Amino acid sequence: MARLTRPRDDGTAYVVDDDQIRHDADGYSGAAIERLARFENAQADLLAHQETIALEMDRLRDEGKQKSVRFRELLGQKMINSTLIALLERYDLR
Repeated sequence: MARLTRPRDDGTAYVVDDDQIRHDADGYSGAAIERLARFENAQADLLAHQETIALEMDRLRDEGKQKSVRFRELLGQKMINSTLIALLERYDLR
């Protein structure tokens, strides 16, 4: 995927070329805004999924099913999600 942003010459911020955004009465749109929106949607889904996993694991734990295949699958997914969330936090994106 090609970057839409580039660092300013002084390195203080990032900019987007004019052809990547448009301003209208409702605000801004364009390729850069669409990609940001998709990223934000993916981030929200990841965080919501992490909550759902925790609830299901708690339910299985209450039923004494910590050794079940489903519990172990959820544990693995929770670890993967935690790694992704840590990556987002490293870049101050959470």
